Amino acid sequence: MDRAVPDEISYDVQITQYIDNRTEYYLEAKRIERFTGRRMMYGYGVTLTTYDKNNLVNSTIKADTTIVDDARNIVYANGHATMTSPNGSLSTPKIIWDRAVDEITAPLNVTLIRDGNTLRGSNLRTNSQLSFVEMDGVSAEGKLKPEEIDW
Repeated sequence: MDRAVPDEISYDVQITQYIDNRTEYYLEAKRIERFTGRRMMYGYGVTLTTYDKNNLVNSTIKADTTIVDDARNIVYANGHATMTSPNGSLSTPKIIWDRAVDEITAPLNVTLIRDGNTLRGSNLRTNSQLSFVEMDGVSAEGKLKPEEIDW
């Protein structure tokens, strides 16, 4: 069989992945193409919601197209990619999530919203909870509280 032809094509997909009794993630997609031998899955119109150990929503990634590389444990989200977590949200054309170390990078322009403040920049690095953020070329809009200033 031609390696360019998927082993399986599914439409209007809903997948729930479990670890023991708890939900690890829930995925919805308009279309999925699976390449079993290469351990790759291509999704279109995807929403991926991950859960923490207490079964609370950890983060949600939405994108026009998504590639899940199970061999490397990496998720690529492309085209109008957004990510939300209890700590904020970001939007960018491309998100790369290394699930093995829970590191998210966004090499292109990024808009990050946290606590009503907006940061714009590029080359973002964070985790799936947006608990820390590193970016290049940052500009910001918002309000700063006096106690947050650390000179």
